[in-house]
Amino acid sequence: MIFGLAGTLNAGKDSLGNWLQENHGFLHVSTSDRIRQMKRDVFGDRPEALLTRNDPFINNLRAERGPGFLIDIVYEDWLSAKDRYPGGCIASGVRAIGEEERIHELGGKLIFVDADPQIRYERSQKRQRDANESGRSFEEFMATERSEIDVDQSDKTISNLVAMKRMADIVIENNASSLDDFILQAKAALKEYL
Repeated sequence: MIFGLAGTLNAGKDSLGNWLQENHGFLHVSTSDRIRQMKRDVFGDRPEALLTRNDPFINNLRAERGPGFLIDIVYEDWLSAKDRYPGGCIASGVRAIGEEERIHELGGKLIFVDADPQIRYERSQKRQRDANESGRSFEEFMATERSEIDVDQSDKTISNLVAMKRMADIVIENNASSLDDFILQAKAALKEYL
């Protein structure tokens, strides 16, 4: 089984992917982490290596290599390690229509994780995965997200949260106050696949 995990900023995509890997034998690969590494390979430690929302770097790669190329990378990773991951693979951070289409071409399902914006903002301030998350105001946080909402809805190569939610096979609202509560919700939503 291949799952794509899409969703709003800090909604819980990676937490769900990690749980599925640890408890159900899936290989979980964060496409955002892959993009960060690709940018570091090109730019080193320069500021250009920071991942931005609707990043022109990855959008250009999708246009050059095909809009679903990140999903192919994740799938190939799983094929080379499927004996260790009998559940299948999970690509978290799916953002483009072309990625969603590739997941479905491979027989997979897209899961969209969402949560209340204020809850997600508070999570971002605790997590601070990127240097550009540090000290952001709520308004800046929401402006970042809008860069993946206010887009050309027909472009298959750009980050597009509206399309991801619309195209999702499963939508999970993660307003839970704990990871355990979120996992209970996820178990119920995914019971026919696990």
